[in-house]
Amino acid sequence: MSTIPPSPGVPYPPPPRPASTVVAIAVLVLLLILIVSGAVLYIGARYLARSVKVGVEKPGGKQVTIETPVGSLEVNKGVKEVSLGLPIYPGAKKIEGKDSARVNIEIPGAASVHVVAAEFETPDPLDKVKEFYRERLKGELTKYTERTARGSTVFQIKDEGLEQVVSLKSTACCTRIKLARVSVGKDEAN
Repeated sequence: MSTIPPSPGVPYPPPPRPASTVVAIAVLVLLLILIVSGAVLYIGARYLARSVKVGVEKPGGKQVTIETPVGSLEVNKGVKEVSLGLPIYPGAKKIEGKDSARVNIEIPGAASVHVVAAEFETPDPLDKVKEFYRERLKGELTKYTERTARGSTVFQIKDEGLEQVVSLKSTACCTRIKLARVSVGKDEAN
């Protein structure tokens, strides 16, 4: 038998690579991706560790502030009555450590959110407290809800970027008064 010589200009295809070479290349590429990802995560964590500031006011930790490159959060348990923007029932005592706080959320280039809430109580009956708030809020009131079965009353005032709520609830010994103010805006502050 005779062999046919190859025709000129048509090269033979290269021999197939062994499977171990393909696996080695895939492992090297995967290793390179892992090294680059690890470096990015390390640099990002170092950047955030330096740019995130957490502060706690002493004693008792009544104020916490967190500042990041994307915004800040401040929580303060000391609520000033003037920051509520609502009348406080005469003689009502603030319930310390119970649902009273001021929260400010600031995001650069976006609207900020400010929340102030406090809880008070008075030995006066619900009807007397309800009448006080009805008289004091009558020109501003946008919504009034009364739930007789639950012994609660809610007054709401809504305006552009501002909502204020007075919630009254009758208990066995007294009347609980919850006051809340939520404002949204770039320059608003509590």
